[in-house]
Amino acid sequence: MQDKTPIVFPKLAIVGKGAIGGLIGFKCHQLGYDYQHLIKIQQQQAVTVTDISGVSHNLTPHTSVIAEPDQFDLLILPVKAYQVLPVLVQLQPFIQPQHIIMLLHNGMGTIEQVRKQLPNNPLIAATTSYGAFKPDVNRLIETGLGQTHLGWLANVDTALKQSIEPILSKLLPPSKWHQDINLALWKKLAINAVINPLTAIHNLKNGELADIKYSTSISNICDEIAKVMSALGYLVDSAELVENVQQVITATANNYSSMHQDIKFKRQTEIAFINGYVTSKATELNIEVPHNLRLVEQVRRLE
Repeated sequence: MQDKTPIVFPKLAIVGKGAIGGLIGFKCHQLGYDYQHLIKIQQQQAVTVTDISGVSHNLTPHTSVIAEPDQFDLLILPVKAYQVLPVLVQLQPFIQPQHIIMLLHNGMGTIEQVRKQLPNNPLIAATTSYGAFKPDVNRLIETGLGQTHLGWLANVDTALKQSIEPILSKLLPPSKWHQDINLALWKKLAINAVINPLTAIHNLKNGELADIKYSTSISNICDEIAKVMSALGYLVDSAELVENVQQVITATANNYSSMHQDIKFKRQTEIAFINGYVTSKATELNIEVPHNLRLVEQVRRLE
């Protein structure tokens, strides 16, 4: 494949102004990147961002209406998994084949949707362990530093990699680019498949899952996911997945999971893209995953 002309400095479009989207916008502001937030209703609002050091920064992010966005080269989607496809359908009239799409959300299953909807676009999937919180619409707090894993999934060449990877790597560092991002996505999925539904069902902070009474459930969920991963060619030990979960439980002990908050505030959850994705893959592979299936049913009853 002939290399495309490299993008010297891309115009970034960030869908929404959620916690992680707002954090990416703040990092773009600090780095001097050309960026915009795509929002439903046009409004230029000042935001106070408190970084991890406790220092406050006042900025007015550039915004444009999602129904009529300003020009962009790279579209970042730090949204709920179930919002990805509707957003891309809405933006499709403005998306050219050379525009890069970057997915950044909990769960799996959207990659298949996006590749079907936009088969010719360069596609990146990413996952980050950075933390951010919005106490209200005009305030953003960076609650935790982390690392970011990224990988190209389709329609990429050397020139594109060389021009885009250094730019995205600076947003939420340290960043690691993977030849096959799916292993990192599955490992993140395993963490979410434990912490999100268990905290939502039992009304807990993340740290409360360290109680011994949840250890069997955690092991059972991870055992099932390890079987599915192994069948897909991602050889992983269930004990490794359990250890990853326990590390996140400890590191985020005082936090409420996103699914806990979704249930509390009567919002749609991402269960279909987390444990639901595990169960759908397991069905394809003829593997029984009763614990994950039960979690899907329990969360859906709470929704």
